[in-house]
Amino acid sequence: MFLSILRASFAGLGALALFAGAPAAAQEKSKGLPDFDSMNGEQAFAAFRNGGDRWIDEPCDFGVPLFVAMQRAQPDNMPVSRLLLTAAALCADNEERYEDGADLIRQLNALEEGKHAVWLSLYFARRTDDAEWILELLSELSPDQLGTLDTDSFWPSMRTVRQAGRADELDAQALKWFEENRIGFLDGDLHAGVARYALAAAARDGRTEMAGQLLSYITDPSTYVDLITSREFEPVWGEIEARAGENLTVVGADNVAITRRRLTNAPSDRDRFSAAARALYYNGDFAEAVELAQSWRDREERGLELEEGDAWALNIQAYAYDSLSQTESADAVFEELAAIDAEENHWVVNFVINRASRLVGYGRWEEGLAATQYARTVPGSPFAEMIVAKDQSCALNRLGREEEALAELTFMRENAEESVHLLATALLCNGLRDEAAAAMLDGLRDPATRDGAVAGLLGPEADLFYTQSMLPQPRDLMADYPELAEEFARHARDLPEALIPRAAQLRADLDLPEWE
Repeated sequence: MFLSILRASFAGLGALALFAGAPAAAQEKSKGLPDFDSMNGEQAFAAFRNGGDRWIDEPCDFGVPLFVAMQRAQPDNMPVSRLLLTAAALCADNEERYEDGADLIRQLNALEEGKHAVWLSLYFARRTDDAEWILELLSELSPDQLGTLDTDSFWPSMRTVRQAGRADELDAQALKWFEENRIGFLDGDLHAGVARYALAAAARDGRTEMAGQLLSYITDPSTYVDLITSREFEPVWGEIEARAGENLTVVGADNVAITRRRLTNAPSDRDRFSAAARALYYNGDFAEAVELAQSWRDREERGLELEEGDAWALNIQAYAYDSLSQTESADAVFEELAAIDAEENHWVVNFVINRASRLVGYGRWEEGLAATQYARTVPGSPFAEMIVAKDQSCALNRLGREEEALAELTFMRENAEESVHLLATALLCNGLRDEAAAAMLDGLRDPATRDGAVAGLLGPEADLFYTQSMLPQPRDLMADYPELAEEFARHARDLPEALIPRAAQLRADLDLPEWE
């Protein structure tokens, strides 16, 4: 994927012609390095053609000195200049010199007006927490460049902007894309999220006439839970509720139909496969979600390997089994997911964590602790590490290992910005109610963490993804901490009864024991 992104970065510059000349056999690395200092131009360009992707794999030792030699022979060759700056940035990334890498990509963007290395710019902007750069880039992208944005680069970049407290500017940019009829240039998988941002700007600016158009792009019931409960969208609650339908059945049915149609049009697309399974699950069609996910077995019988999209569909299948009170079947699915080779498939981290959280949430302390210990061996993001630490702390506490349980809180306190809700849950597991309430109050007051804090204070009917849990919940604090309840009411409301999702109503009650 990284190579394809780099190819796209050079589109239209003539550099791809150089790639096309590389023979297939050149993809293999040679052990030694050429004497770049003594190379003439012909030798340098030949080394590039014969090196295949080696300049990407070895940017410091091979890429930079090779392109220096090529530039020495042809100092005015723009594609070579771009390649040199790109290789130097990749080298800086390998050596964790992110500020240097960002400077190099800025130089790359300045070589030709309007020719942005979009993916690399967003990557280094995230690495350097440069929300200003991200916002500048989004405002300057041409229609073709908007089309290069994908979910892997776009959403993490948006998170960087929001964590910097600049969500309003991001929302305004999203609304501008709609007003300028540019939304069609974006990847379809981004439309719903961008429409949500634009709706926030429209609500804030009194542009209620835009609500209908923007809501037509949003069909995920879990997004409607956010829209209906957040006071940010209060000016357009009427339009949102009308679009959602009673118990979110209108958008739920639309979501099922749309995701099913997209899967029919591209049955080999595993992300569409998981999206279709998730739509059924979110609509309360649990048996149908199980059946669709089970169709993975047809691919397995044909010798096709499990992909991340398939794994997400199986995760949904496990949760759907739980919703049907078939917990043993759910256990079996998660054990299968946990058996996937994590070294070969880094995305397994999602599923070993969900498995561990489920076991801990069900009060299966020994199993849950073992699962969290395994999950900790699989590299993940700071947010993923927060989930593991929360589950481990709660399990350890229940097993009478209080000192170890409390030790987990050190990491969580240091990374509270990742999720105050997770921190508060772990604090509650250890009986630290005052600190938990203070953490949630701080989370609500900070725009960068507010959305997560609000989600943590909503009832279980607002969570359409995760299965049930017996762990103490931050929501329970509001009865004893009126200041927390008042701050919550400033920013959110509970789901009105008529808008409680159908899926939440149909879930089987697993009758889990209460936390004491």
